[in-house]
Amino acid sequence: MTGSTPPRSARREALVRAASEVFSERGYGNCGVADVVAAAGLGHGTFYNYFTSKRDILDAVIDRGFALVGAQLTDVHLERADGLEEFFDRFQLALERLNALVRQDSALVRFVLFDAPAVDPALIDRLQRELARCGAIAAASLAELRPGDLGPGIDVEVVGEAMTSALLLAAVVPLDDRQRSGESLARPLVELMRGGIGTDGIGADRG
Repeated sequence: MTGSTPPRSARREALVRAASEVFSERGYGNCGVADVVAAAGLGHGTFYNYFTSKRDILDAVIDRGFALVGAQLTDVHLERADGLEEFFDRFQLALERLNALVRQDSALVRFVLFDAPAVDPALIDRLQRELARCGAIAAASLAELRPGDLGPGIDVEVVGEAMTSALLLAAVVPLDDRQRSGESLARPLVELMRGGIGTDGIGADRG
């Protein structure tokens, strides 16, 4: 119905989107609840139907940032790769998608990675847990490959951590226009890893 009140979920989402924009553009410490509700086009009292404070909605903003990243990565399915070549083809796709997201919403990515953790140490711990989870997923996916795909002595957990570092680079580099693009960085990073852990790479026993 025209002019009807948006459903509850839509109002909450509008507040989270508005908070994402306001916090990213002005800085968390430079704005308040009034700025968020004004940006959302909602009444001040509406905010407290969903959140208890500015700090409370900050968690929802972080949730949204992680969800946007996750949406780019979940259907890459590293665990379904048929061999090391396909594994790294899929990983390169993940890097390129993350790069595209950063270019689309660089302010939010910058806020989630750098600004928000400075607000509360708990958010540093949360970011570290998310990165560790990504590394664990990559390591578990590598462990599912055929034994002959990996060079001898390869520690899949270390490689998983290195892949997480590559994801961070793909997110951080495009934030600085003076640096090379994350897109141009994706392929060299993947080739370095591909050569380093494959049976013909630097991880192989050369006798």
